[in-house]
Amino acid sequence: MRDFFIVFKFELLNYLKKKAYFIPMIIICAMIIVILFIPTIMNFVSGFGKEGETGEKEEDVRLYAYIDVNNEIVNIDELKENFSRGELEELSSIEILKEKVNSEEYEAGFVIKSYTEYDYVVKNNKLYENDNSSFEYALKKAFRIHKFEEMGMNYEDVEGLINPEIKSETIILGKDSASNYLYTYLLTFGLYFLIILYGQFTATAVATEKGNRTMEILITSTKSRNLIFGKVLGSAAAGVLQFAVILLTAKVFYEINAEAWDYKLDFLFNVPSEVLLNFSIFGILGYLFYSFIFGALGALVSRSEDINSSSTPVTLLFIVVFFVTAMGMQNTEWIILKIFSYLPFSSSMAMFVRISMGTVSNLEIIISLLILIVSTVLVGFFGAMIYRLGSLMYGNPVKLREAIKMLRDQ
Repeated sequence: MRDFFIVFKFELLNYLKKKAYFIPMIIICAMIIVILFIPTIMNFVSGFGKEGETGEKEEDVRLYAYIDVNNEIVNIDELKENFSRGELEELSSIEILKEKVNSEEYEAGFVIKSYTEYDYVVKNNKLYENDNSSFEYALKKAFRIHKFEEMGMNYEDVEGLINPEIKSETIILGKDSASNYLYTYLLTFGLYFLIILYGQFTATAVATEKGNRTMEILITSTKSRNLIFGKVLGSAAAGVLQFAVILLTAKVFYEINAEAWDYKLDFLFNVPSEVLLNFSIFGILGYLFYSFIFGALGALVSRSEDINSSSTPVTLLFIVVFFVTAMGMQNTEWIILKIFSYLPFSSSMAMFVRISMGTVSNLEIIISLLILIVSTVLVGFFGAMIYRLGSLMYGNPVKLREAIKMLRDQ
């Protein structure tokens, strides 16, 4: 155990001393802090210098122009009241309207010909602009009110019959998949990124040691399992620490700015403790499972340049796992997602998604967890054997199936 802890400490400190470890983490944390502070900064800037003597903030009002060319709109006040985009102001001629819209004194203008016909005047027709649709709604409502009044009917009574107010309440007996989707996806993507990134780091570190003959010295000083377990767990600790710092930064600075966000991101940051616990357990085990594999692959090459070609099959497998899991978020009862939640190479993601967004029994969780624990330990010892075998082979990269065959022959 002493040798294991020496390797573990060395590997962890080796990461913590690298600028490449801290700089990306600092950049990501800084970006998160800036984004979370945006509403607070905007509120401060908009409120600074805009308060009158009474202390009340002045609000910008969007102005729109209109001309009723045939004087057909009897209830013009109803039209103005139901136009939600801003204030409607009447002008005297179409030329003046066009001139003022072109000079951007008004956002847009409306030339009303009748209750059912108008021209929309705008300087630049934007792709996502709905000024005219808001005006159409107000014009239609004014038309209905006018016609019902002509018939001696109260529009408010009729509107209540046509569009009755329906009240409903959703009673969730299981999981709220819609609300849980975003944080589940972000945590799953974070795990995907962590495994891909640190898996490559582990493989590269092993290959580098082999390339400069350091592995030969290490393998004679202690058991191979102490080396592989120490390196993988040290790398895992560094990765988990980095991921935890990013998550903690996001959580703390959201709490500071939650009021400015009007608590709209509570669904993203208030992750249930049960979900976080299961993510931590399955995520760390899945991370270790793949790290042992990447470590073994690193031992099968003599140059770090050969890592990409050697690890491509495992990387592609994990990419497939990620995409299947992402598709399974649309339906947690999908049979493929259920199968993947028991397979060791995919259960770290698939079972977490089912726990977070679906209904899973404790027995299913325990079975999946036991399979993953046993598989991770077995892969760890298998990686140790590959590590020892790889220390004796130099030259061209050895394929994994060839290494397995050589272990069987021994």
